[in-house]
Amino acid sequence: MRRLASVLAASVLVLTGCGLPQHDPEVTFYANGKTIRVEPTIYCDVTGDNCAEKNSPGTLKVPPGKVVQISVDGQLADGLWEVVCVYENAAKVQEGCSSPLLGKGDNFSYTLAVPNDSDQLLRIEVHEAAGAVLETGQDRPAADARFVGRRHRSLVLAERFPPLAGDDSEC
Repeated sequence: MRRLASVLAASVLVLTGCGLPQHDPEVTFYANGKTIRVEPTIYCDVTGDNCAEKNSPGTLKVPPGKVVQISVDGQLADGLWEVVCVYENAAKVQEGCSSPLLGKGDNFSYTLAVPNDSDQLLRIEVHEAAGAVLETGQDRPAADARFVGRRHRSLVLAERFPPLAGDDSEC
């Protein structure tokens, strides 16, 4: 009987998550044979008006025209999320891009590609939605739905910057 009570008590602790460390969902970026995991860098309130930096952005070298594969964990994939980027085109003009709204358990990854082989990615952000404004009234987000971001993961792409001292590696 005592053993059964101990097993039941341990089960309650496991089921409630008591004592387990909580972590924010990470995002994995993969490009050019390298992988980096990034925790949220910016936290915002539910309205998106009050934001604060928590962590520094990650960095990854990505040559011009190359894709970046982005993977999110289940906690993030169950909600709504989007990818936003800034890239520089051949005329040295910065342009933006964004994915459609992703998630609701259907999207655990996204491949970000720039329009042309000469375009250089400069920054990528993955925005986790705190709430969505659905334009269609449907239970699934429309491609043009807007949302308020809650946590952002940022990646600065370092290909344009000079190599670190002693770093002779090619991308």
